[in-house]
Formats: sequence, C-alpha cells, structure tokens
Amino acid sequence: MSKRRKYQDVSELVFPEPVPFNPSRKQDHSEHNSQPLSQNHQSLPDIRRMILIPLRILGSLTMGIIILVIVLPLLAWGTLIESEYGAAVTRFTLYDSPWFVLLWAGLGLNIFCALLLRLPWKRSHLSFIIAHCGILVLLAGCYLTWSGGEIAQITLPEGTVGTKAMKPDRQHFTIRPISQKTSAKQDLLDIPFEPGPFSWDDYDSANWNQQNRKYRVSLGWAMQWGHRDKGELRVPIKNVKIEVLNYLAGSTTEPVPPLELSILWKKTIQTTNDFGDVKEIPRNWERVRLEIKPQEYFGSAEIRGTQTEMAGGERVNYRTAISMTEVKAFQNSLPNQLNTGSLGHLVLYHNEKNYTVDVEQLLRETENNRRFRLEGSPLELDKVQFNSRGPIMTFTLITADGEIDRMTLFPDNPEMNIQAQRVGVFGFYWLNPEKLAQNSDYADHPILQRINLPRLDILQGTDKKLYYRFWNGRTIILNGVVPDRSTGKKAQFSVAEKTSDEAEIVVERFVPQDLPGLRIIALPVGKGQESVRRVQLRVTADGREDMFWLRAVEKSVVPLPPEWDQVRYVHGNTQSLQIQWNYDTVELGFGIFLKKFEMRTEPGTRMSSHYSSLVDLVEIRNPKNQQDFSRTPNDFRVYEAGRDILISMNNPSIFKGTGKSYRIYQSSYAGPYHPDNPWFYELYSGNIFSWEKTPRESLYMSTLSINADPGRGLKYLGCFLIILGSIWFTYQKREKKILP
Repeated sequence: MSKRRKYQDVSELVFPEPVPFNPSRKQDHSEHNSQPLSQNHQSLPDIRRMILIPLRILGSLTMGIIILVIVLPLLAWGTLIESEYGAAVTRFTLYDSPWFVLLWAGLGLNIFCALLLRLPWKRSHLSFIIAHCGILVLLAGCYLTWSGGEIAQITLPEGTVGTKAMKPDRQHFTIRPISQKTSAKQDLLDIPFEPGPFSWDDYDSANWNQQNRKYRVSLGWAMQWGHRDKGELRVPIKNVKIEVLNYLAGSTTEPVPPLELSILWKKTIQTTNDFGDVKEIPRNWERVRLEIKPQEYFGSAEIRGTQTEMAGGERVNYRTAISMTEVKAFQNSLPNQLNTGSLGHLVLYHNEKNYTVDVEQLLRETENNRRFRLEGSPLELDKVQFNSRGPIMTFTLITADGEIDRMTLFPDNPEMNIQAQRVGVFGFYWLNPEKLAQNSDYADHPILQRINLPRLDILQGTDKKLYYRFWNGRTIILNGVVPDRSTGKKAQFSVAEKTSDEAEIVVERFVPQDLPGLRIIALPVGKGQESVRRVQLRVTADGREDMFWLRAVEKSVVPLPPEWDQVRYVHGNTQSLQIQWNYDTVELGFGIFLKKFEMRTEPGTRMSSHYSSLVDLVEIRNPKNQQDFSRTPNDFRVYEAGRDILISMNNPSIFKGTGKSYRIYQSSYAGPYHPDNPWFYELYSGNIFSWEKTPRESLYMSTLSINADPGRGLKYLGCFLIILGSIWFTYQKREKKILP
C-alpha cells in the first residue's frame, strides 16, 4: 500500500472523504492490514506484476523530469542556433533528428503511462487528466506537422500564374536516358538527393573550427547526427553509376589568374629592309598570358577559350573542357591525311570513333535542305551552313531518337568551337594551306598566312590537368599531357624537337579552373544567405567516367532554358545521360496569378521598407493539359473569392488546396529587370498586360513562402486543454483550501 500511496491524488491525503462507522468493515480492514506486504504482492497474478512494474517506471515523475531536463536545454539551444543559422540548420541538427523525435515519444509515453496508473479515474483526477491529455494532443499535432507538413516557395514574374511550388530543402537529380542506337524515348528518372544544409567540408572539425562562428563546438558535434545522402546513389539504369564527391550548400565564384607560359621558339624571325636585305633576328623567351574572362552566362552560351599571337605569327590558344569526352576528342580528332578537297575536312568524334567529312562533299550533298548521314553511325547532319569569310562551318546533328544539337567549328580559332554536348559529338575543322591556296576565292585571304604557321593548342580537362597538341600548319606532330610540376620546379616540355618549328615551353603559373575563368569558393552556412548550391559528381556510363560540377536550377516555375553549367551530358557506348539537379515540387491544387509587385523604399535610400504582391487565386481551365505556369489569361479562371488578394510582409493569406490548407507569406523578390537586361525579354514579351494601359519599363519577380501545417488544429487544441487543466487544478486547489 505504501507504494500505491505515491500515485494517489494529493487532495485525497489532505481532505479524506468521511466514511460511516461499520464494525464489520473495520474488522475486515484490520485483518487485511495484518497481512505482510510480501504476501499481498504474492497474491497478485504474475501477469499483473509484469505490467505494473514497467508501467510504474515509465510513468514515474522521475522519468518525466529526466526527459524534460534533457529536452528543455535542447530547445533553448535550438532557438539560439535558428537565430544565428536559420531554420534549415535547426531542423537538420535537432528537430528532424531521430534521437530528438525519440525523446518526444518518450515524453508522450511517460504521460500516457501516468494516466493509466491512476485508473480507475475519479472526479478529483479530472484536471490532471485534461492537462495531460492536452500534452498528448499537442505532441500528436507536432508529429503531424513533422511528418506531413510542407514548406515550399513559388517564384513568379509579374503576369504569370503558377500551380507548383518548390521545396528549398528537398532536391533530386533528373536523369534522362538518351539511346544512341534506337528511336525509342525513355522516361525521366528522379533520383532523391538530400545533402543537408552544410557544405560537406564543414563536417571536418578542422575546417569548421577555422570559421569564427557562434556555437561552432556544439553545432559541429550535433551536425554529425543529421541524415544526408552521400557517396554512390541508387540509379535503376544498367551500367550507370553516379557518385557524389562534394556538395556546397553555399558558393560563389572568383576569377582565376591567367595561365602564364614562357615560350622560346627556335625559328628566327626574318625581316626585310627598304633595300631588300633579309635579316634574321634570333628569338628570345616570350611571356604569354592566356586569360579566360568570366562571362554573365545566359542560356546555353559558352565562352571557354582565348588565343594570343606571338612575335613570329605563331598562335597559342587555351580552352577549358566541359567533360573528359571532350578531352579524348582533343587528343584523338587529328587531321586526316586523305585526299580531301580545297575547303578542308571535319573530324567528328563520337563514341570513341572518328568520322572524317570532306567539306566540299558535305556542301554538295546537303543542297536543297537534304540531310547528310555519317556512314557507320546513327547521326545525321542537317541545316549545313558555310561562311566563306571565316571560313566557318555550322550544322545541326540529329540522333536516332530525334535529339538535336547545334555545332559551330572554326579552323583557325578552335578555342571558339561550339561542340554538340547534348548528342556527344565533338569536332574540329582542319584546313590544308596548300590545297586552300588552289581555291581562287582564298588566293588573297588572310587565313592563308595564319594557318601556314605553327599553333599550340592547350586544353584544361575536368581532371585539372593540362593537355596540349602542336599543329605545324599541315598536321599535328605532337600531342600529350603537360607533366606535373615537381616540388619547387616549374613544368616544362618541348615540341617539334629537331625541326625548324621547335619550341620550349615553361608553365610559369597555372591555377586550375572549376568553371571557365572561375574558381568555385565555398561559403559558410548562414541565416537568410542566398547563394548558389553546387554538387560535384562522378558519373560512369558503360565504363566511361566523367567528373564535373553541377549547379542547381533556379527556383522558378517559369521554364527558363538551363544554363550550360546547370545541365550536363555523359556519353557511354550505347546510351547517353542528361543530368539536371532540380528541386522537389508541391502540387497546390490551385494557381497563383501575380498581377503586380509593389516595393516601397526608405526615404532617401534604396533600402526596401515594404513590399507586397497583388495576386489572384485561379483555376486552370483545362486540367488535362495543365502546365506548371502560364502567361495567357485565357488559360485560367479567377475564383470570385480569390480576386485581388494582397499578400504583404506581415499579412499572410490562407488558401485551400488539394486536401490541405496553405498559408502564403511574402518572402522576397528579385529585380527590377529593365530592357537592357536579357531576363526582361525572357520574362516579358513586351505586350501590354490586360489589366494595365501602358507597357512595362521594368519587371519584378516575387517569391512567396507556402506553409502547409496539418497539425495546426491539434496543436491549438492541445494548448487549450493544457491551459484549461491548469486553471481547473488551480481553482480546485483554492476551493479545498477555503473549506472549514
């Protein structure tokens, strides 16, 4: 009885209920108390004892205090971490951790067992039951939020409707297999990828401690327990392997110093004076700076090379490769000694095989919009154009399954070539100066003087090595890899040894580039920090390996063309892969139409003081052909109750979607974009919006945060029950104290 007394209500001990005198009951009670305690326990069934003992342990006050002593400091720590690093970091290190969820489950089990121990319940237990049931309801609501809640964003340009929102913390790789031999189309594959909110180098304590950040010791320990995908990903494609080598949660870029060479050409320079005397001038060491200037990339444009001319007319060009397949093409797509025409020939490298195409024959066979098939391959050349001023060759490549890509080749400026990355074709245009001179159209063309002189081509591969080849004006006489620099020494090599074109090259400075002219720099994680996410992949297809950096796509519903570093292609023997890194999406069940974005600034400054979005809640008219976005008002119908809704910074709106209630907040914005910005023409066609009278001179993009919380109602109900139980208990206790 002494053990059960610990679980009795305190009010019963202070104010026992009066019991009528009954001699027989008193006698029975005394006889019951006269039995030893051990005998009472022995009289209980074994199964009851097996239930009561763990139930008393789990439902004890001591167990509840232990759990709260652990949980409460963690909650305080999580608040500090969120204020410094943002909600994503707190969710990863604390709220989404399995061990933290287990603690809350333990607290719920403790409260539930405490309720069971008080069975059978009495009227005096009612306040206790209400308060503890409120805690259980609150925990149930938190679980629903944790398991089924959604946090997403939708970015809309003005005059655009969107039906899907992006999850900023949920990503996946989209793989599109491309067959090289058949015309069969294959479905897209989504490979989930959850890298976590930290750059992977931050998990090394040595790197983390170098940053002067708050709470880095505790956070550095807690982040090790968060779930993140790393290493090899599961890809359901035969002979395909994808490995994640590195991940940058935040990154920026900085220009890379130019490649610097010292070159000594052995061939002298001949000069002629006014009297016709020829003088030979010996060559000295010449310093060469090859700088690839970073560009603001838009769309699929690629500027990845540069060229310089030496004192004797020799040329040196430098280019960065976008894949190791391009490196192999650089090494193997050498000029063919076959008897080609005066306009030279193309060497196209595909699937580890060279295809030689005579330019004159190609132009004849593609007249009247005819296609030219590469013999022994599934590739066809279409829309062939020849620019005689260059000369320059431009054409379209078409694969067996209809994949199309454009290629442009320069015989004298290979660093400017635009390769067909999508279909895995890399090519070079070779001219023979002797045969070109036989063409009357080029008798006085400046290119005759240039292509007759030596040229050194240098290519940086994705493996951060330098590859070179030497063209003497008629053929490639040497190609190879620049030797690695020994400790304290500079890399050097020679070309065309024991010939008149011999040269010695010394690499004075070489800083490997991650992107053309740029080096990727990791940024420390921080609250509200908008930076570029990048991932480094190693992809193997049919035994061929490639390694590259991939940038995440923009979080916008507008189908902007991916920029060249947002989509990559890997080519195997029988199949190719298109790889993009996308965000997971949420189907809202309704459309949000952004009519106008308004921003006000602080007086006398450019800092925004208030910004808001005027939106319409719409329904897509044709659900079968529903797109993620639309710019045409005829594609959707505005709900009467959802017209002209203003969403501002501190004024969210509530919309009903596909079985969920969404709260939409004004998060951020981008712009304004003016006509001198390429994004303006991409986002705005120039027509007058139907609800406005004049054309736009600027355009904004608004980012709205969307929050779905299925446990919100239970959390409110739980809090109400806790407060009600506490008030009831306080009133009950006060009432008993004033009793006479």
